[in-house]
Amino acid sequence: MSEEQGGNSIRPFIYIAIASFIAAQIHWALVGIVVWYIILKQLEEKGVLDKWNASRVLWVILMVRTKRGHKTLELVSKPRRAWRIFGEIGLWTCRFVSTIVLVVFVLTFVMTILNPAELEPATASEIILIPGVSPTIPLVWGLIGLIVALVIHEYGHGILTRAHGMRVRSFGMLILGVIPIGAFAEPEGSEIMRAPRRERQRVFAAGPAINIYGGLVFFIILALVANTMTPAIAGVHAEGIIEDMPASQAGLQPWEIITHADGIEMEDRSQFTAFLDSHHAGDNISLTVLTTPNENSERTERNITVTLADQYQYQIERGSDTEMLAAYGIEEGDAFLGVIGLASNNIGAERIAGPIAPSASKEALPLIFGFASQPIQLIFSPIQYKGEIMHEQELQMLDCDTFLGFEGTMVIIHVLFWITWMNVLLGFANLIPLLPFDGGHLMRDRIHDYFEFFAKFKSNSHPMNVKAAAHKLSGMSSLILFGMMILIIVLPMVI
Repeated sequence: MSEEQGGNSIRPFIYIAIASFIAAQIHWALVGIVVWYIILKQLEEKGVLDKWNASRVLWVILMVRTKRGHKTLELVSKPRRAWRIFGEIGLWTCRFVSTIVLVVFVLTFVMTILNPAELEPATASEIILIPGVSPTIPLVWGLIGLIVALVIHEYGHGILTRAHGMRVRSFGMLILGVIPIGAFAEPEGSEIMRAPRRERQRVFAAGPAINIYGGLVFFIILALVANTMTPAIAGVHAEGIIEDMPASQAGLQPWEIITHADGIEMEDRSQFTAFLDSHHAGDNISLTVLTTPNENSERTERNITVTLADQYQYQIERGSDTEMLAAYGIEEGDAFLGVIGLASNNIGAERIAGPIAPSASKEALPLIFGFASQPIQLIFSPIQYKGEIMHEQELQMLDCDTFLGFEGTMVIIHVLFWITWMNVLLGFANLIPLLPFDGGHLMRDRIHDYFEFFAKFKSNSHPMNVKAAAHKLSGMSSLILFGMMILIIVLPMVI
């Protein structure tokens, strides 16, 4: 017995040593996961988890249950008919989004198979989408957004469960270390399995649907707050400077602010573009420029002279087609400064606001498309700016005159941004038609619907055989999709 106890006491240290070695090759978080596993294992053996009404699942995830929230759930879910209508709308929304997700997933897989060497492999940190671990997701803002999105998601499931007369046994959180990685509304298993498939599909669709709709609502509030941001300094700037072009030859640097052109104050991009359009290739113009901030956050003013180039000739040398240039209205002699990403100084806030930004088109079609696509486009901002919602230089060009001040308004913007981000991500990710995601459950019941329809034309078809066939096909498709997901991640790493 003593030898067995000695082996058990030394085993955790062996796990930590092995994890430390692997973590040095992959990511430090592995050590934390092993330590967390040892803690959970000890708490489980001593009966502490049972006292907490908690359990350990998938080795390292703590499932904590609570009875709290039932009264709120009953109150919110009282208009049963209204929630059932919402459930039906949400179901069709999720079917549509799930189809888009599947198409994008398959196209990504095909591109990975055809050109694996051309894709930049993701690092271990980027694959682990955990706040504070992933470079894309900051710890504090990411946790705030994740918790709100998880609560909204699981309450959506719970509300539709009650709206269809089924009971919710408990709510709870799934925790890895100190980070919540999931939430759940635990229905009575027998009731959800006996429920009509249409009702069950509404329940499964409710979580991602409420995330998608919630993401849209939070985005609208975010955009309205972002519109309170104004340029701290009037003018324009460029993200990049083209080598051997007029701006480069005159010494203009990326992110420097152009405040005046030929002595005329430039308020924004449209005014500066109109100024350039009034000139021709070969003209000399004088620009007043503010440098990027130094270590004391101070800018220096200087004047530069630029001899404008020929935009038409530049495009021809790059191989552009003459018909395409004509379609864009580019003619010989058009003035060309030689910059990339010319923008007004409030572009960071306008990019967040999207279709609600003051400069955005207010025509019906662009407005509708903007509302539908902008929350999705926000997903890519932290990826592009390494965990930030905009470029650091763009942030330094903004100001705000609201009662909260600049810092207070930016806190609100960050909170709303990450709540929107997490809701959109959670809603779309859950609609991957892969078990155990909600999209996988929806796919299984949908396949069952199709099989049942075609079974009507067979006299010897039994309902149990139809159900078994549907479950088998959904299981196989989930396995195939999971394999495709692994290949998408692994192939760029090994080739």
